[in-house]
Amino acid sequence: MRTADLIGADLRDADLAGADLTGALFLTQAQLNAAKGDAATTLPPSLTRPAHWQARPAAPAGPRP
Repeated sequence: MRTADLIGADLRDADLAGADLTGALFLTQAQLNAAKGDAATTLPPSLTRPAHWQARPAAPAGPRP
């Protein structure tokens, strides 16, 4: 998504985990706040990682030993 034009995009509940957004065009803090992401999501330096995003990528689901 490095050169994606996100002007007016509705990112509510969008899963941006692991996405590289460093070059995304017109990405706003409000869009990030409405989306889901994790520590692997790369943001432009002008934006802040939302507090509700996971600190680490989620572990794969599956049976526990």
